[in-house]
Amino acid sequence: MVVLLSVPACGGDAEPSRPEATSTTRLLEAAVDPTTPDGVAVVALREVYTWNPLTEQPGSSLQRAREWLGPSMIRMLDSSIGATETPKPSLQWADWARAKAHVEAFTFASGEPAPASADPTVAQYKIGIEQTVVYPNGRTEALPPSTVIATVVQTPQGWRLDAFR
Repeated sequence: MVVLLSVPACGGDAEPSRPEATSTTRLLEAAVDPTTPDGVAVVALREVYTWNPLTEQPGSSLQRAREWLGPSMIRMLDSSIGATETPKPSLQWADWARAKAHVEAFTFASGEPAPASADPTVAQYKIGIEQTVVYPNGRTEALPPSTVIATVVQTPQGWRLDAFR
């Protein structure tokens, strides 16, 4: 019986090691400028879609994002309807609260153009949203990604998120 073995001649790795590639989406994390219209949309929606079920009620995240909100959203938030018009959290809210988990949001401006506006003080952007449930033991669970169209308006305080759908 003859057995043939293949042994690399150089004595090193067969392939040179390559550095791990960072996804394009994650490269965008450091690129947010909250003074730009798309940056405001990204920052505001990150607050809106970051949830702390143990310490907050559904919709509380809009209060945290208040500094980034425009006049229409502020009116909605301050009205009695505000609680019903906020983003709908998962039916798992109570389960996450019992587990002392929180939901982190990663938001980014999509490369796809949103509908154009004739008004230079109004802009729209497609914003991608990735949410991850983080449990106290370090376990994570990715939620389905989503995309919203964010409308930002120029105010005396700068650009502000005024609507999203």
